[in-house]
Amino acid sequence: MAQISGTALTLLLVLTVSLFCQNATALACCRKYTKGEIPFTRIRGYSIQTVRTFCNIDAIIFHTSIGRNVCADPSQNWVMETIHKLKDKVRAMTKKQAKHQ
Repeated sequence: MAQISGTALTLLLVLTVSLFCQNATALACCRKYTKGEIPFTRIRGYSIQTVRTFCNIDAIIFHTSIGRNVCADPSQNWVMETIHKLKDKVRAMTKKQAKHQ
């Protein structure tokens, strides 16, 4: 009887951890997009959210200088223009570092 109870306890623990991990991932998902445009000078980087993960919408998550994450619609022109500007900024930094080495 003790073995069944130990097995049941282990199974319960595994299920609890699994549900917690799924809920933690879902809480980190963008559920809606920002309505306004974010000034480029406030953006420090971005990440990509896809519906292939546990999330319901595709989104670009901009990381701001004050530590906020802002969800943006990837189909908006300003979003893609901002991503291109960030990529250009990285290229310029890479070229600058290559000259100094």
